[in-house]
Amino acid sequence: MLQLKRLSALLLMVTAFTAHAAEDNQAIKQTFSPLGLTVSEIAKSPVDGLLEVTTDRGIFYATPDGKHFMAGYLYEATGGEPRNLTEEKNQTLNVDRIKAVEDEMIVYPAKDEKYVVTVFTDTTCGYCMKLHKNMKGYNDLGITVRYLAFPRYGLQAPNFEQMSAIWCAADPAKAMDDAKTGSFKEENRKCADIVAKHFNLGQQMGVRGTPAIVLQDGTMLPGYQDPEDLLRTLQAHQG
Repeated sequence: MLQLKRLSALLLMVTAFTAHAAEDNQAIKQTFSPLGLTVSEIAKSPVDGLLEVTTDRGIFYATPDGKHFMAGYLYEATGGEPRNLTEEKNQTLNVDRIKAVEDEMIVYPAKDEKYVVTVFTDTTCGYCMKLHKNMKGYNDLGITVRYLAFPRYGLQAPNFEQMSAIWCAADPAKAMDDAKTGSFKEENRKCADIVAKHFNLGQQMGVRGTPAIVLQDGTMLPGYQDPEDLLRTLQAHQG
């Protein structure tokens, strides 16, 4: 009988906790919804009294009642170099985000592959063209380059239709080659949904400009790096 009473009390505590958590989640969602942010996950943060809120525009931190929230990086003082806990969480999330769209990438494989990077690219971006012009250099150093679409000016960008045509071309890699040399002729097929999906993914991951290079562990490198510099970065990162 005593065990039954204890079990009943435990079940009541779990039910109350679950109901309270659901109320907190609803309060937080109501806070972020008017801001145009979609909440995908709410979890306990490393700081007492704050919840970690993952949205389609990055990670935020909020009080359980949703009345206060903050944006930015959360660091942990370690006595040495502080740990960027927000960036570490983003890296973990980025790995899964990138994996989910691997079948939609335009890939330039290295024959002797040592590293793989994923690049958010735009066909009108000067540094994207420079990166593409050096593709052989990356590949020769063992770096496979995979492209995701990120029209810099959003879903209404002048080149949105062009990028949609590239991703639906019979040979997307050749279409991208042509686009970045100014000789691409658009085909009738368009993959606007894929380009929009990539653009929204980039925003979720914090892409602010192109090229944006994502490493295999989810680390994001903003801006252009020439083949030798990127190789050194990859070697140091792996080491």
